Amino acid sequence: MKRIKLLFVTVTLVVHVGAQTPQQGDGKPKTKKEVESELVNYGISLVFDAQGQNPYYFYQARCKQGWVFRMEGDWGNQSIVVDESAGKVYKLNDTKKTGEVRPFDAKFAYQGFDRMLAAHLFMHASMMDESGFKKTGNEKIIGRDATVYTYVYGDGLGTFWIDNRYGFTLKYIQTGPNPIRTEVTEFKTGGVTLSDVVKLDEYRITEIK
Repeated sequence: MKRIKLLFVTVTLVVHVGAQTPQQGDGKPKTKKEVESELVNYGISLVFDAQGQNPYYFYQARCKQGWVFRMEGDWGNQSIVVDESAGKVYKLNDTKKTGEVRPFDAKFAYQGFDRMLAAHLFMHASMMDESGFKKTGNEKIIGRDATVYTYVYGDGLGTFWIDNRYGFTLKYIQTGPNPIRTEVTEFKTGGVTLSDVVKLDEYRITEIK
């Protein structure tokens, strides 16, 4: 069976309801680079569930001020908040409500989707150009138009719901010996700010110079 290898970690879901970018597009799957070039202000949360494991959650946001990535699961609940406009980087423990802040360094500049989140949003990437990757229908996921694709593995089936507007995987279900389910639970474009995404005054923060 051709399996997708993933790194499993997660995120506290903090998303705010707001106006969405008008949905357009034809549901054609896109690459990570293509999607990142379009999303300059967004917030996205995702849940990953595999047989025999506890669910994992991811959240990432980007805005003019900076970006945030959160993880929630067996490895702990943690966030990184990069406030580029203020020149600060926060590493937070979301369970204990503690954290550290240090001066911004170029290595923390936004570089697109975190690799752990991207592994789920682009589960279609390795097979999108194969003849066995077939369009089978259309549905709505979290109110968004999606095109359904399927791919037959040696001993199972992968079903992908691709966002019509942006071309990333909104939902994926894998059947067979290693069942997997991953799904975007909320997605917002436009109007995202760091102050909406994280409340720093709720944390005991130590300054690291």
